Amino acid sequence: MKKGIISFPVMVLCLSMLAGCGAVAANSPSDAPVTSDPTSSDEGAAALRSAFSDEELQMLRALQFDDYRNMKIAEFQNRVWELTDTQEYNELLNRLSRDEALYALRDSDETAAFIYYVLEPLTAEKWQTHTYNGAAASGFSACGDSARLEYTCTLTILAADKVKVKDYCDTRVNVMDAMNSMMLNRMEEQLQSEEFMQAELKTFVEGILPGLQTPELTVAIEYVYFPLPAETENVQGAGPDSDAAREQRAYANGTESDYRSLLALKTPDYQDMSLADFNAALRAWADEDYERMERIDEDDRFDDIRVPLSGDECSFAEWTVFLSGRENEKYFQSVYNKIPESDPWHDQYLPVRFGASGGRSGYCSLYYQFSWHVSDKEAVTVGERDRQISGMMKAVRDFWDKADTEELLKMSKTDIVAKLREIAGAYSTGNIMIMISEEDVQFESIK
Repeated sequence: MKKGIISFPVMVLCLSMLAGCGAVAANSPSDAPVTSDPTSSDEGAAALRSAFSDEELQMLRALQFDDYRNMKIAEFQNRVWELTDTQEYNELLNRLSRDEALYALRDSDETAAFIYYVLEPLTAEKWQTHTYNGAAASGFSACGDSARLEYTCTLTILAADKVKVKDYCDTRVNVMDAMNSMMLNRMEEQLQSEEFMQAELKTFVEGILPGLQTPELTVAIEYVYFPLPAETENVQGAGPDSDAAREQRAYANGTESDYRSLLALKTPDYQDMSLADFNAALRAWADEDYERMERIDEDDRFDDIRVPLSGDECSFAEWTVFLSGRENEKYFQSVYNKIPESDPWHDQYLPVRFGASGGRSGYCSLYYQFSWHVSDKEAVTVGERDRQISGMMKAVRDFWDKADTEELLKMSKTDIVAKLREIAGAYSTGNIMIMISEEDVQFESIK
């Protein structure tokens, strides 16, 4: 879904009612599931001692060869198969495959991880191909819901004598890290849209696969996405799959008459108008017909404009009117709450970049928010405001698109913030200041 254009009066009047259920809690990198190597745990040791004798534990530890991770898979397999070619080992390994308590610890205990992520898949009868299951979730919304991504990762070994055990294990972990990061820092509207997220996932998976697989080890990823339920009023008996739980339009589509009335503000000299005059004219237009304003606003939020518009008309409605709508929103908040007028803000998601750094494949993503302050709306024209804001956003996009991916992967969040502030400063003027806070920048770099 896209931004709303102009529903600032309603937004201001409903602020207190919506405060409890308005946005998804951002899943920051510190909140992300950790997929680093597990260590020995008391729980794992207890599970092993309760299921196996000391002699059997020694037999298991004998399979965890020194420096096994740097062995080629074929070498590891041959040593294991030679050592386990006894009735005692066959019985022990059969019991391992049925031990649900130990299996549940595979992501937190070193021994369990070795058994179920290395020993079992690499030495099974059909060791060439193994499928791993995974899941990732967004942060919780204020109302307690989250979006969920379930996926499978299938690794196929084509040359066991060329792939190290370490590379096989790292590939599985890299898939998990990638799929987890896909759900980070998503806006609520994005997580609610299955169509949007399916398109994002398709692009994302197609982008990471070339860096994950090699001629000797292939990777296949399949997934199912479960959207974040739309926030609704508390309707008795309404579950997440009911009609009441799905976001729906409250108004019909905007009519040609609705759009012509809005485009009447697009006078030949509107770009030379002061922001004070244009914003006042937009407020007056909105006050004339509340439902007309809502119809057009929902067209934009649902990406469902059914009236043919030219490129200039679309730009006017989706950019000029949007920015002035943000400024008017802050004006109404100031008047309604009797507080000083705060600065409007907007945000931008940049596409994921894929590449390599230091011989390792990786990818990075960037999201940022910015605010702008107009010191004198009488002195700044609509055209000047539009040019500076759109110019800044285009400069950020150009930097992101044209920078070498290897260089981006070497950058820290501090480096990215400094670059964004440099661009914002270049497009600020004496009357328009564009500001970017470090807290409003999310930079993910995985390599």
